[in-house]
Amino acid sequence: MKKILSLILKPFRFFKIHHYLTFVAIIAIGVFNFETTLDPKIQQLRQEKDIQESFDKWWLEERAQEFKNVGLTPDEKIKAQEFELYKERYKVENPTPIIEDRIEEMKGEFLEWWENQGGKEQYAAEHGSFPTDKQYEAELKKWINKYTDKFIRYRWAYIPSRGNTESLLTCSLLIPSIWSFIFFVVIFMFTLMQLEKRWNALFVYAYAIVIAIISGFFVDLLVNTSFFAQFATERYMGVSLMLCFLLGANTFDKEKGSIPSYICKISEFALVASMAIDWFLNPGIFNAVAVESPFFFALGGVAGYFMPHRVEESTQQSTAVAQKAEDSVAPGERTRNMISKGLEAANNGENENAVRLLQYGFTALLKEEPIKFQDVKDAANKIAGCYAEFPSTQWIEWGATAKQKNIPEAAIALLEKGITKEKDENLLRRAHFDIAELRIQTKADVNAAMEHLEKVIKEKDDDKLAEQAKKLMEEGRDILVKQAYAGPKKFKVTN
Repeated sequence: MKKILSLILKPFRFFKIHHYLTFVAIIAIGVFNFETTLDPKIQQLRQEKDIQESFDKWWLEERAQEFKNVGLTPDEKIKAQEFELYKERYKVENPTPIIEDRIEEMKGEFLEWWENQGGKEQYAAEHGSFPTDKQYEAELKKWINKYTDKFIRYRWAYIPSRGNTESLLTCSLLIPSIWSFIFFVVIFMFTLMQLEKRWNALFVYAYAIVIAIISGFFVDLLVNTSFFAQFATERYMGVSLMLCFLLGANTFDKEKGSIPSYICKISEFALVASMAIDWFLNPGIFNAVAVESPFFFALGGVAGYFMPHRVEESTQQSTAVAQKAEDSVAPGERTRNMISKGLEAANNGENENAVRLLQYGFTALLKEEPIKFQDVKDAANKIAGCYAEFPSTQWIEWGATAKQKNIPEAAIALLEKGITKEKDENLLRRAHFDIAELRIQTKADVNAAMEHLEKVIKEKDDDKLAEQAKKLMEEGRDILVKQAYAGPKKFKVTN
């Protein structure tokens, strides 16, 4: 035990007073992030416990007796069904505390209010003109922002599409994941103690603060490009780019041999580790951060060159690392550029060129590992809405692949496009069945799913597919009955 404790405490033997203060500040940031991240999840656990407790009390005091009064035995099956209905009603009155899940619910609520409860008319009365789709998106975004601004992890983060530049002062206090935090603790203390051997500690802190603030501007520039535009609405936070800058400064020195080779190798390895964490473990916008990491590493190298100077060999190493990072994202970038060019060609009436680009691009997108669900969904909707003329079999093939990859929204859009032109009865029936199955699984317009199933059975009602369709119709009817029993949801535009 003493040996283990000695190994743990060994690094602290080299600490000075400001190292301890820095370490305490970092741990405080970690505790703050831990609390703000887990608080919604803790609330959800409490909510689930409250649902169970309140249901049990209601069941014992009221509901079970109601079944007995009409001559039914309130067994476990009935109790389980009642619990599901009770839970649905409870969640209508008490929305989920998980922010991301609540945002998705709010999108549906806002659409319902906009289309069916006077939202469009209210907008027209207030602005003197009927709203366009773009204005709808703007109003939806404002409404959601009012909700998310209540939470520190959204209010303090920098969101490029909002241009909330004041958040550049606070976004570095938020850490995107536990892996990023662990990496931050280790690498920042490492670079601080190494750079102090050449620089005054105040220079290290000054560089760290300045780079943490301006890094958001560079992320903003990158997400304005077509490849990363999809991330413009996401939150940028953390200090990955600041760490890459310090690692670059820690690697390069003008005086040859002044930095041990193992320190350079550790710094280069840390750069790759930082990029891997942002690319594979952190979501969305951090892919852009990973791409910019080599640039900040090189920028730090320039600082290391002049305070004091770096060796020429280290410059070549930095360039090689940066080039390696660019090569790692090239295939994905080519795929998305191909889709973007194909959509542009379709809008310009260049059908042959559009079909060629979109066919190769979207097929490649569906084959990516790991699959980018949102990319596929967005691309499928755009391609389905453009003017490129594909054979019906291509739409159905794409839809089947999207279904296999578990992207139901994309699969439905593609399959519905395919059935409008398909003539082969077998392919058509299968596509109708797949659309219905996906709609019932996701409970997305179950009535439409029933219509698709009726077409499957109408063509042939005695084969295996028809039997499956009949079973699926029973499942669909159960869902419709439950929805009817729960009663209509009245939505209100509140946060």
